[in-house]
Amino acid sequence: MNWSAVTPDSIAITTLYSILLLWGMWVGVRQIYQGYFRPQDLLNPLFGNRQAIKIFTFHIFVVSMDLFVCGPVSLHYKSRLWYWGGRIALLSSSFPLASYFNRNPQSFGHFIGYWVRFRNTFEISLHVLVAALAIKWFYYYGLLYWLVAYRYLDVGPRRFFQKLYNTPEKKAARPWAPMLNWAVIVSIYVLAAIAVYHQKVIYAAPPDVNLPDHVAATWELLLVIGINVGVALTAWGMMRTYTGPGPAAELIPPTAEK
Repeated sequence: MNWSAVTPDSIAITTLYSILLLWGMWVGVRQIYQGYFRPQDLLNPLFGNRQAIKIFTFHIFVVSMDLFVCGPVSLHYKSRLWYWGGRIALLSSSFPLASYFNRNPQSFGHFIGYWVRFRNTFEISLHVLVAALAIKWFYYYGLLYWLVAYRYLDVGPRRFFQKLYNTPEKKAARPWAPMLNWAVIVSIYVLAAIAVYHQKVIYAAPPDVNLPDHVAATWELLLVIGINVGVALTAWGMMRTYTGPGPAAELIPPTAEK
């Protein structure tokens, strides 16, 4: 694992970065607990459905594996196969949530709802650009510790400030609160980018420029393909269970062979 320089400012930034990461993880774990055992406490009531919370749990597992295992290891060994394999798995597990369970506008306000849509489009485009250009490993490092990590970095503050306007009465008394929340999470987004760019997170660093790129063996290629097929099939299967056969199934005659 590569390390960035240890300085007074990097220690402070790393501490704050780590607190936000752990806070976001805690919110995710707490939401899973609420979905299974205390659905009445959920901010997003859709996760009160047992299959919906299973989909969210699977997504959190894949995100964590990419951010804390697959991403750092692939950076250390400069393996593009494992790097993009982890990111594709993350994307596969994200589609069900984005398609069926996104209630950011309702939960946090329209400013954050529009922000999340913009961010998703921007981040996917940036990943495609880096994958197509295949330029420097520094940008692979940036995508991991900025964009993937941000899936946890903003969650704690976003939930915290949402409490300022989480009822109609509070929102009427504090009409500025949704804008404040939006400003906070956008600031985290920008500041995280600056911190990662200047390598101020001690345990996050680009790989050694003198280290040759990892040449994947055939078994690695087959394993990565197998894992991604498994993740995709699991995500699609869970969504099939959640949605059922769909409205087109009504067009099948009752006498048709099943």
